[in-house]
Amino acid sequence: MLLLLLTLTVPVSTVALLHARREYRKRGKLTALGMGLLCLMLFVPNLVLEYATTYQMPSTLLDLLGVLVGGAGIALCLIGLTAFRSVEKVFGLDPGKLTTAGPYRWSRNPQYVGYFLFLLGFALNDWSLWCLAALLAVAICLHLLVLVEEEHLRRIYGEQYVEFCLSVPRYAPWGGRST
Repeated sequence: MLLLLLTLTVPVSTVALLHARREYRKRGKLTALGMGLLCLMLFVPNLVLEYATTYQMPSTLLDLLGVLVGGAGIALCLIGLTAFRSVEKVFGLDPGKLTTAGPYRWSRNPQYVGYFLFLLGFALNDWSLWCLAALLAVAICLHLLVLVEEEHLRRIYGEQYVEFCLSVPRYAPWGGRST
């Protein structure tokens, strides 16, 4: 089952990313189908984590570290989403103004960094090669999604977004600038 889920990640992610890119280019926003496909893209490797792990209350230092990393990830994800200050903007229905406040001062994608940290924390509680494979799949999918979104944001915000990219790193403050 785990191998099947990891194998499904590639075609599901390909279809989801190509569809999102096409919708962003054609309509300037995602439809419900586009949003659903992206959710499926991120959900499939998460099933690998679910099947590969058996969550128990933290009993080791690594488990505790997992809880702390996962909790910090959830907090960062939620703080990043609330910085949008609009449900429509969270779901890509209304671009509004470029968000540069809150965690967006240090990262252009704090919600994705937080989501990955949450999954990393989950995986640290029951580390295995399956967890590593699922985390790698999620990291690749998230990065490709970010690239699709950046192309769309350059079209919407133009030079303002290009300047934002030059001053704020893509993922983490210590990771250098990525445009």
